[in-house]
Amino acid sequence: MAHEKTCHSSRCFILAALMSLFAIPAGTIAQTSSTPTFSGQAYVVQVTIPPLSPITVADTGPLPSSGGAQEASLLDVPPISLGAAGGLNGADVAHATTIGRGNASRSEASVADVSLTAAGNTIAADFLMSEASAQCKGTSPSVSGRSDLARLVINDQRIDVSGATNQTVQLPLNAGSVVINEQSSSVNGQSGTMDVNALHVVVNNPTPGSAPLADVIISHAHSDITCPASPPACDATAADFVTGGGWIVSPSDPNAKANFAVAGGIKNGLFWGHLMYLDHGNRLRAKGTAVTGYGAYSPFGPNGRQTIGTADVDGTTESYEADVADDGESGRGVDRFQLLLNGVPVNSDNFLAGGNIQLHKPQCQ
Repeated sequence: MAHEKTCHSSRCFILAALMSLFAIPAGTIAQTSSTPTFSGQAYVVQVTIPPLSPITVADTGPLPSSGGAQEASLLDVPPISLGAAGGLNGADVAHATTIGRGNASRSEASVADVSLTAAGNTIAADFLMSEASAQCKGTSPSVSGRSDLARLVINDQRIDVSGATNQTVQLPLNAGSVVINEQSSSVNGQSGTMDVNALHVVVNNPTPGSAPLADVIISHAHSDITCPASPPACDATAADFVTGGGWIVSPSDPNAKANFAVAGGIKNGLFWGHLMYLDHGNRLRAKGTAVTGYGAYSPFGPNGRQTIGTADVDGTTESYEADVADDGESGRGVDRFQLLLNGVPVNSDNFLAGGNIQLHKPQCQ
């Protein structure tokens, strides 16, 4: 907030104005009445075994209140012991992002090939993704969330995922529970918050009244926002970001998946993001090591974006180009992903078979 003082002397006025300016913290000067307050975080796995502190994998960390972009990625998720309760046997292509800008805070997390043992029960999924969004529509908050699960199997039984929030499967012998598409949200005044867990596994303690033996969250996304008194300003020239995870049909085997995760943009003047790719047909593995370019990709239309960089491809350094398009929600059958390694296309069928691409554009009111 600016402070003004009236003085009969012009010299006094200038001095007072300078003093008031330097008395205000820099962060306060940058804030305006039309700037939202952002919050967001995403992670791929969180394991809690009371009384120990949680173990979190592929965690973006909390988004600053001023907004920004944060990401985390891991091609191979290592096994994590649950002690006597079992263990996470592993997963791959773990991806998490959180972005706050313009009038919206958006977070997402995705992971493939999850395998878990909980109190003697086996739980597996080919793919899990969570997305959470909180945005200002004018000066009013609005929140939304969704999850995407592919081929969830518990104790060798395929689970029919209904799409409803908080779908719960009880494990045999009261061993615990599995919550699918777990969501919680609130809108209060000018603030809104959204949390989504694609999968939440709780292993019960046989001692009544005791804390669970283990608590496992897979693919968590959190976003919230506090809207300003006047609508957020529009900056049509601001750069955008793109994020996403999912799979395409394997180029090497039509009966297999090729999982990917991608993020691209420009943050504080530097290229930002990551790339991961795993073809379950021929086991081709690529993990980005640096992002060296980002921009529009016109062959995919107005929502097409291109991220370029270097990657470790089965132990060899190669250049990569990841071309994506966000043409609908969810992305299956409409969004696109195309990968080139050393200038050679990896896939010809670039429409997503699952997952989602999200283009984070500056929003105008």
